Amino acid sequence: MKLVLHGVGLRRELMRVGIDLVEVKRFHNDIYNESFLNRVFTISEIEHIKSVSSVDFQLERLAGKFAAKEAVLKMLGVGVGNGVTWLEIEILPDHWGKPKLSVSGNAKKMMKMLGLNNVDVSISHTSSLATAICVASE
Repeated sequence: MKLVLHGVGLRRELMRVGIDLVEVKRFHNDIYNESFLNRVFTISEIEHIKSVSSVDFQLERLAGKFAAKEAVLKMLGVGVGNGVTWLEIEILPDHWGKPKLSVSGNAKKMMKMLGLNNVDVSISHTSSLATAICVASE
């Protein structure tokens, strides 16, 4: 798979930021769509999404994780299909509940090429909106 960076070329910067906002209702049918879930989320992410009994809260978690993955892609300067897949970006809570980013494959290679060692992800959601931001630095 070739890494494509929208004609800008690979450029190292001291800090990179990505942000995304999604409507939770957009994912109403997707929570039951195994094909969608398995294409976008890792098994561990799906388990975390479904670990709460409330479908409404599952939707908020799903939307939050989706927004976080989009924020990571924006921070990298690429989109899905331009060298990075959804499953190369995993967002799970640490032991405090804070979102923790794990990357693999081309996403990991890009972070290394960009010299990014410190990455933070934050997610916030309500019943109607989910937002996420990804900040990375050397």
